[in-house]
Amino acid sequence: MEHKKQYTLEQWSAIQGGHEMPETSKTQYSFIGDILESKMFRSKAKVQGTEARDMADFALMNMVALYILSNENDFAVAAQDYAKRTIMYGNFNQFRAGGTDLNIALTSIKNSMNDSTDKDKLQNNKLKFNDVKIKAFLQTMKAGRKIQSVPTFFMRLEKDLDIQNSNYRSIRRLAQDWPRLTGMQKQLVITRMMQYFRSKALRSELYSYLRDLSRSQGLEAKNAHNAEGSPRMRGADTLAKLAIAGGTIAGGYALGKAIGRIGAGGDKWQQRRGKYSFKDDPGYGYNMREK
Repeated sequence: MEHKKQYTLEQWSAIQGGHEMPETSKTQYSFIGDILESKMFRSKAKVQGTEARDMADFALMNMVALYILSNENDFAVAAQDYAKRTIMYGNFNQFRAGGTDLNIALTSIKNSMNDSTDKDKLQNNKLKFNDVKIKAFLQTMKAGRKIQSVPTFFMRLEKDLDIQNSNYRSIRRLAQDWPRLTGMQKQLVITRMMQYFRSKALRSELYSYLRDLSRSQGLEAKNAHNAEGSPRMRGADTLAKLAIAGGTIAGGYALGKAIGRIGAGGDKWQQRRGKYSFKDDPGYGYNMREK
């Protein structure tokens, strides 16, 4: 079977600008790994040995990362290609070594492949998989069209994946409104996501793109406390403290206060025009109202 050549972001830029396409090494700005193999999950045994809870978190964070990349001009082509490869088999019914990390994670969740322990079996019973919604989301991204009802999609995905980590829920709430976020809000999201990928999914195919986005736009807060649980270094600041220091007086304070309350266990916030308030939503626990 003939495969289409994959170009790096630098090469795409040169092609579109009418310049000579530069040669780059296989690893520089390219997807981590070939189209024929996932680097995060090198074997079926690796998939089955990953805890169901970790796999669900991984799926959410990769869906969020992919959505962010699709909204950035320099990374939109790469995001479209990744969405295309994730649904290239048409379904998530069986494990395929040629699938992307996200394809394998979604396949694992749908088919309860992570069931080696009683804990995993219990977790699997709490997970749901909406084939139609997930494929529609990826198909729209693949086609380069604007995705509709993004907050609704991500709220449902979070609920179906039984996401318990309040930090991941907070990332989801901000990231789903990515095109309208301020620079400081984007920095909070990317800083937190970089912590996740470095601690839990360093081999993820999308990590390198998120890292490049962070570097190109200066979106990773320096010396931020690692919310993944690593020991806090002397002088490290929390994201709430960084938000207060880096934003406007009013906006930064409100954002810092909101993040602080979320980090303390609260999950009752609503974003509206870049400001944060806390409000109960009896229809779906606590969520971000779609605009």
